[in-house]
This record gives sequence, C-alpha cells and structure tokens, in this order.
Amino acid sequence: MAAALAAGPKSAPATSQSGPWALPPPGSCAPTLGLRGWPLGQDAPPLPFHTGEVIDLGKAEVLKNYLPPALWDERDHFFYEGQRLEIGPCFRDYGPPAFFQEATEKERGKTRLQENGGISGYRAGLPFPPDTIAPDDPQAGLKWAWNVALRYQAGGFRAKFRVSDMVGRTGRAEPFEGQLFLLQLAGRSDREAADYKGPDAGTQAWVSGGVMTEPFAAREYAWRQYRDIATLTEPDRSDDLHAFLPEWRRVRRINSNQIEGIFMPSFSVGVQPATQLSVGTGTGGGSVAGAAIGVGGGGSITPKRTGFEGLVLRPLLYDFKLLGLQDVLTPINAATPSYPEAKDRNFGPWGLSFASDRWDLRRALVLEGRFKGTRGADQTARLVLYVDLETLMPLYYLSYDKRGEAIDVGMFVGRWSEDRADYPKWSDDPARPARVIDSVGESFANLSEGGGWRRESWTTVSIPPSDASLPALLSVDSLTKRR
Repeated sequence: MAAALAAGPKSAPATSQSGPWALPPPGSCAPTLGLRGWPLGQDAPPLPFHTGEVIDLGKAEVLKNYLPPALWDERDHFFYEGQRLEIGPCFRDYGPPAFFQEATEKERGKTRLQENGGISGYRAGLPFPPDTIAPDDPQAGLKWAWNVALRYQAGGFRAKFRVSDMVGRTGRAEPFEGQLFLLQLAGRSDREAADYKGPDAGTQAWVSGGVMTEPFAAREYAWRQYRDIATLTEPDRSDDLHAFLPEWRRVRRINSNQIEGIFMPSFSVGVQPATQLSVGTGTGGGSVAGAAIGVGGGGSITPKRTGFEGLVLRPLLYDFKLLGLQDVLTPINAATPSYPEAKDRNFGPWGLSFASDRWDLRRALVLEGRFKGTRGADQTARLVLYVDLETLMPLYYLSYDKRGEAIDVGMFVGRWSEDRADYPKWSDDPARPARVIDSVGESFANLSEGGGWRRESWTTVSIPPSDASLPALLSVDSLTKRR
C-alpha cells in the first residue's frame, strides 16, 4: 500500500503531489501501483494485461478486479462476443490547465461547509484542495462530492446527441436526437478579471438548454434551465425551467421541484401518437425526466434516466461517505467514433456496450451518497459514484431504491480535448489550453425493469461560444424567436 500511495507527477494539478490522494506517474503500470481497494484493500497482484493488448470476450475475466463489482455482475450487458477492448495507457496525464490550479490556490481556505451540507464563500477552482482533506475526516466524502460538483469543465459543454432506450435484450425503441448545451456562468476559473463570472451571469450558476430534432413527434421541443448560485446553500431551491412545444405556440414554465441534474425531456413510446405534452414533477436522480411525449411505434417505456445522468451533482441533498480508492479500467479517452460521426456503430446485443474501444487504467475515488429526503420505492435513495481522481470526471454510477434494491448501473465515456486537432479555441485567448475530458457517451443497464439506455455525443466540446453569441443562449425569448 505504501508504494501505491507514492507521490504523483508534478504535472497533475488536480491532486496533491504526496499523501493518500497522490497519482501514480503517467505510464506506470507497475504491479505495486494497482490498487484493489483503499483503505480496506491491499495492493493488487501484477496487472493481467498490458498497454496495447486487445481483450476479447474470452479474456474478459482479466478485467474483473478493475471494474466496479456491480458492473462486473452485470457484464453481459456491457461485454459481448466479438468485442475488441484495447488497453490504453496507465495513468496518462489528463490534468486540468494551470489557470484552474491557480484559482484553487488563490481561493484556498475561503469555502466553508454549512450544517445543512451546503457551502459558502466559494468563487472558483476546487472548493476543497485535496491536500486539506484527511482520509479519516468524517466530512471527507462531502468535501470530495463538492469537488466533483465544481470540478474543471472549461466553460460547460455543447453536444449533438442521440439517446436510445432499450426494452429487454431484443426490443429497441426509436432513438431521440437533439442538441444540448450547458453554459457555466459562475466559478469560471478562466475569467479571474471578471470575478470568475461569465457575461450577464447575475446570480446564475449556469444555464442549460436544448432542442429535439428527431423523431418527428418530438421535433422542435425546446427548453431552458437556469440554476441559481443559491443552490449551493439552499437544498430546497429549485431551478427555473421553461419549455416550448410547437403545439403550445408559447413558452411555459415547468415544475422543476425534484430536478437535481441536467434537465432533458424523456419520451415514452406508445401505440398511439400523442396530441399533447404531459408535464410532471420528475423522478429524482442526477438527470430527471420531467416531461414525456408519446409517439407512434410499438411498446411502451418510461426511462428512469434521460441521457446526461451524473454529470451534475447537488451534494447538499445527500449524506456522502468516502468509500476509498480503486484502480479501474474505463473508456475515459475513447478512440472509436459514435453518433453523430458514426451512426451505425455496433453496441452489442443489448445495445449498451462500449467494449470495442480504448480503456485506460485510472485511479478512481469511490463515493456513496444517501438521499436526505423522501422518495418513492423506485427512485434513487442511495448512489455510488466512481470518479477519476485526477479530473474528477464520473466514470461509473450505481443507484439503489429505498428498499436497497439496485435500480441501474452505468458507465461514462470520455474524450480528451488535446487529442483532437480540430478542437475549438477560447474566443478571448486562443493560446489558452483547453485540457478537458468531454463526456461523449453513457450507457446504463436498468436492473429493476430490464433493458437500459445509451447516449452518444461524439463531437461534444466544452469551450464556450463567444460572448457575442450568448444572449440567444441565456434568453427564454429565444425559444420562440427560433420559430
């Protein structure tokens, strides 16, 4: 264990350079650096794979100790005959740019935990520098959860996406396509001169929105979601959510009482075309289904997740506990294109597999969150989140209902900006590095009902548009003007 906790490289700004949160040096696949678990685990045996090796289904057993146990138990959903899983680099440096580290240092010690689990005094960077978090601190889990929520994400993201819901092993629903963005307005470490805020930020932490393009019955449904900075301190503070549907001919406010993450409408598939949009309160979880449109086709599904689950976290809604560290294999920097660049990629018989891709060896922080409020039997009461220790990007997600029964298990797919020659530049400083992992996919197996869902968004980028183009993104009026 002592060897596994040796000092990490100086080029990794997301963690301390020594102590329990240290990162192994990039490229180090030495056996003593393979953590099976911490603090209750021990050094793992020599790695049963090497960089560049291709793992087919017959050799998948070697992956067992490098995946969350719950995902390994459901491996039939995620691995398949004919897969070609390429082992990528060990602990490659994906650390955020220097200006994010500088913001963390400048604001060090100013963020304070409140009794209700919220925080005050936060401005930019990581609210709790890793070297200030002791492993035995009873608040360590909550502090890390806040670091995850406020991790470096450049300026948000912009994505063209496709979400496909699966009904059992063979049933497949019609995919839904659209565009979605999240624009970070507060905590912008790239805007120190502007008090770390985006233009016209006001009291908003971020604004998100999107528009559906396919299928025909969902086309032109558009929305805006506004999250106030007050949500850092007030657990009962709801987002401001507005939506536009052509049949309405106007923008309407939507009840966002139970929305925790990024809103995106979920669409049910029924035997009769729907004539109206039905608006509800949502289902809880990281990305809440707050509306449903019935469309023609066979079958009927109500997906629990809507495509961007787990990317946004509200830590004050949960009692968080630090479970430890585990070295895992994960497609944090995938190499195989998907939608919209590759529309016919093979995702295995369940439609949920990203196994034919490049998977890196990463050190993961494992957190458990127990919801403080009250929810129905089929809604998330407990979650387990695996995040990359260096970037704090989500890697794996598990959820359970209040009976302790598993709801779903999911994985995230990323893509490193610095490997993309065509990656956009910052409009105000083209020489400023991006150094961000974009979320370009997710795959969740629904354990309580069977089937699952998959999101593809291969061309996602996290550099925000120019300030001149922001009014259309910030304004609710733009939802009708686009018509």
